Amino acid sequence: MGGVYIHDGESSRKTTFFFIKESTNKIGCSHASFSCTVSHFNDISPDNSLLVKVLGNISCCVGRERIYQWSRTQDLSVTQQLTSGVRYFEAQVAARSRTGDFRVVCGLYGDELRSCMTEIKSFLDTHEKEVIILDINNFYNMDDILHMKLLSIITHCFDDKLCPFNTGSDVSLNSLWNQGYQVIVIYHHEIINEYDNFWPGTSINYYPPVAPVTSAELILQLEKHSENAPETKYFKCLRGIVSYSKRKCLSRLSSSRKHEISTKVTPEITTWLQEKHRENLNIVIVDYMHLSNFVRHLVYQNVSRGSNSTSVSLTNGEMSVPQEQVTI
Repeated sequence: MGGVYIHDGESSRKTTFFFIKESTNKIGCSHASFSCTVSHFNDISPDNSLLVKVLGNISCCVGRERIYQWSRTQDLSVTQQLTSGVRYFEAQVAARSRTGDFRVVCGLYGDELRSCMTEIKSFLDTHEKEVIILDINNFYNMDDILHMKLLSIITHCFDDKLCPFNTGSDVSLNSLWNQGYQVIVIYHHEIINEYDNFWPGTSINYYPPVAPVTSAELILQLEKHSENAPETKYFKCLRGIVSYSKRKCLSRLSSSRKHEISTKVTPEITTWLQEKHRENLNIVIVDYMHLSNFVRHLVYQNVSRGSNSTSVSLTNGEMSVPQEQVTI
């Protein structure tokens, strides 16, 4: 499939920003994308284990500060991630009974999902050739009525930008552009069987399904997967992340996820992707996606493969796209 490049207005270099369902081109993505909005002043969220909730509540503000340091996975705001090249956003959502709104969660409560989506929509309104994948893969404190309410909020936000799942058998950038579709929402709940504008959780496969506890184990699993990756009809997501056991986190409580894990693992994943042309991958997520110029390295890999691509010039946020056909 063809791709789209952003052309740096001040140099001759190109940076890739989106590819649809292509086994040899990779999309730069962020793990727990909206964790940039969480705060240690906020309540502990329901995605934590009972042990973490108890410890956090016992030690009050100090406990929440530690949860914050070990849960947050992104520093850049949603808009900053977009302008850095991220085109896949992953989210966990919880309904708050006290306020009736839907908050993104990552150890602690973050902003309303509506606020994060509004940032994405504002970006798309001024960049009409951009396409975003929003993957909402975990829900807390929600029943069917609340799911319907959330789906209504998402639909109202993106409206006719939503790409229906029934077009999923033949999705190309050209077809999306022609129909004005800019958002693919993957919603991991069976209720979306009644909604045409949302993609089911089965449309994306994650590997490894559970984050390893060491970077060495992660690399071994990724090597195995890259050599024996099964064919899939839709999206393939490589999870370049490591998660320590609760005991190990407790033993390093005064530190942080960023210092202990991300500053080591994200550069290792970047290097691993650079060493060979990794096939059968198209979504790659990492913590703190700005480390080691992760997205830019993915871009250069795509460019070096000589993809059939359409150039897009980007100067001061304005995009100019030639009208050549983009095909699978």
